[in-house]
Amino acid sequence: MRIGVDYYPEHWDKNRWKTDIKMMHKAHIGVVRIGEFAWSLYEPKEGKFEFGWMDEILDFLDKNQMKVVLCTPSAAPPKWLTDRYTDSLQWDIYGRPKLFGTRKHYCFNSDVYRKKVKILNEKIASRYGNHEVVEGWQIDNELGWSNTTRCYCESCRKKFQSWLKAKYQTIENLNQTYGTVFWSQIYNDFEEVIIPRAGACYDSCHDTQGQNPALLLDYDRFCSDSVISFAKESVNSIRKFSEKPVTTNLLDAAVNSGTGIDYFKLAKELDFVTWDNYVEFQWGKALKETVSRDHALLRSYKKQPFWVMEQQAGPCGWSKMGPSPAPGKLRLWTYQAVANGADTVVYFRWRSCPFGTEQLWHGILDHNGDENRRYEEIAKTGLEMDKLSKYYKALMPHPKVAILKSFDCEWSQGIHRQAEGLQYDQYQLDYYKAFTKLGCPVDFVSPEDDFGQYKLILAPLLLMTEEDTKNRLEKYADGGGTILFSFRSGIKNMHNNMLQETLPGFLQKLTGIEVEEVDPLLEKETNVSGVFGQSTGKIWCDIIKSKQAQVLGIYTGDYYSGRPCFTVNKFGKGHVYYLGCDLDENAMKKLALYLGNGLEIKMFPYEIEGVEAITADDEEKEVLFLLNHSDSPVVVPVQGVYREMLTGERGEDSIYLEATGVAILNFDNN
Repeated sequence: MRIGVDYYPEHWDKNRWKTDIKMMHKAHIGVVRIGEFAWSLYEPKEGKFEFGWMDEILDFLDKNQMKVVLCTPSAAPPKWLTDRYTDSLQWDIYGRPKLFGTRKHYCFNSDVYRKKVKILNEKIASRYGNHEVVEGWQIDNELGWSNTTRCYCESCRKKFQSWLKAKYQTIENLNQTYGTVFWSQIYNDFEEVIIPRAGACYDSCHDTQGQNPALLLDYDRFCSDSVISFAKESVNSIRKFSEKPVTTNLLDAAVNSGTGIDYFKLAKELDFVTWDNYVEFQWGKALKETVSRDHALLRSYKKQPFWVMEQQAGPCGWSKMGPSPAPGKLRLWTYQAVANGADTVVYFRWRSCPFGTEQLWHGILDHNGDENRRYEEIAKTGLEMDKLSKYYKALMPHPKVAILKSFDCEWSQGIHRQAEGLQYDQYQLDYYKAFTKLGCPVDFVSPEDDFGQYKLILAPLLLMTEEDTKNRLEKYADGGGTILFSFRSGIKNMHNNMLQETLPGFLQKLTGIEVEEVDPLLEKETNVSGVFGQSTGKIWCDIIKSKQAQVLGIYTGDYYSGRPCFTVNKFGKGHVYYLGCDLDENAMKKLALYLGNGLEIKMFPYEIEGVEAITADDEEKEVLFLLNHSDSPVVVPVQGVYREMLTGERGEDSIYLEATGVAILNFDNN
């Protein structure tokens, strides 16, 4: 476990480098990431390559015992490329090119762009692939950032048509699948098929697109596949010359949600995964549970430790800044990552840049380059991480509960929201919060993953799934597993069309119920009562008819008062729950406790507001992380005698945590 920093030596006078490296060593920083936006330095003119500047940087870092993650610079194509090859530019949903002047202005399906990227990547990899200072690679930067996964240019149109032809074989098959008889949308050949730009019915303010929903979902899949194809090509360019591990920095579901990339599939092309974690910045402040959920997603993509490649280090924003992290928060956020499975946390950035778009984006050091409060806090954290690494290898939670996340369902629900106030990631977060507030860690699984290591699979908003996944869910339950489905599950086929069978469609056998009627709760609420206590539904109500399931909750209001809202069906050796409505936060927590106790899943016995409790291990030794996200000190009750690993102090039954404080407890008394 260690810390690192994102470093831009090319931004500063060379005379400053020695000071920087000396300060980094003092702060126990062991790795730097460099070069992700340096295309115009590598290739200032087309075909004219210059590497002397990077040779000097890498040799300097090597001489000064600093390891490097070296990036490929495809995220910011230079001016000469976009001037000469205008078909490399990405187009927005209105059919307008995204012009040079910021970054990420390229199309993943531009042949000339990909050719130029491959040439440069291979030149960089062949030159530095075996350099001793390079321990790993990052391709591109923040793939899909700022709604750049979905491009609407002519290259994308032609390649989408080819993608569809390979999938559907005949235009008749596509017409039948899409239901193009609706609104006179029948196509005569694949060359007629459109890409879903903004049409006459497009209204982003009211979540309406108007295009054929099967076409929209296929385009989401195509765009995700395009990014993954580009990433795979970039990875292969490096692996041709280097055996060092390759990654890229992801964006997840907190503030930077909606990249439109299937990260489970992308992760298969990478040796390890990383992500960028900004908690309080210009565009918002993330809840602690949201950040925790995103860490959980990262460890779940490859079921192994991950990195934070950009961890917030100061007040940041482009046109205005978010708040300065209060004393202790940088350390707290670092340990939140470590507790959830990160073995390396890299802060963005080393020193605040005085020029360019991100001159308000503060790093560890301010523009003057002097030591400050943030530097001292990170230096303390680095020293602690060095000490912890003597006792533990990379730590990870090993949950018995997992949430089934389907990017197909996420994209489908984004196309048809189903109800006011319903959002796929947010609703899954409600389940994540309910369990983790009780100290019960949660993983995420894809529809293709193995479910067998978990006692409980939560599958909220499983709108659609492949036949193979349905069969494996049935096998999992039959063998003793427990599943919970929510409303709007089992409603669609994989082409984003509604099923014609009684809901919950392909889940009827598993759930043992029928949904007779639905009530989206627009401008009203409905009361419910059950094993989760009393609650109020505010988004959706399924009016359920039990075929063989036991009723565990009922509606107590509206015209369906007395009808079931929560059921459980015995299926083989296992149990399948169905929750037909949304619940408030308190009821969700009681539901988690009910399910956890029934399955003998370990829960943290006390909930203290603002305190996050995470149990993790390195497959040999277990520790309990206690993280105080509040601005007040607390006393946390614990069970047993412990040793606090950061201070070495011993205690019993309780521990004092200062505001933004961290404790790492070992109960083995070693």
